[in-house]
Amino acid sequence: ELRKIAIETGKRLGLAIHEKGTVVVIQGPRFSTVAESRWFSSMGWEVINMTQYPECYLAKELGICYANIALITDYDAGLEGRDDIKPVTHEEVLKVFEASIENVKKMLFEIIGNIDLGQWNCKCCEL
Repeated sequence: ELRKIAIETGKRLGLAIHEKGTVVVIQGPRFSTVAESRWFSSMGWEVINMTQYPECYLAKELGICYANIALITDYDAGLEGRDDIKPVTHEEVLKVFEASIENVKKMLFEIIGNIDLGQWNCKCCEL
């Protein structure tokens, strides 16, 4: 239910929402190498992230409903070589993050406001 609320909220706010995808989590903070990126892509993994695990698993262990909201800041190094994709720096990632964080905050406050605890029937947190 929490994921559904997050998707509906993002759409209502006019944000670009990807309703599904597969994430590979790498140990950060770092960018993946070109070789790693190509392998991730060949496996069908669409998002490379450093912060979705172990949080999701720990929440499940504690019986806490959890939905991840990933803020995409850059294209992957393995996609370099395409005319429309250039390597990025840490500073460029921070600029994109800073430009987008207000939308994330709006989305989070809207999500919280749309949770009806009296009618809450989420099963994601059941052990």
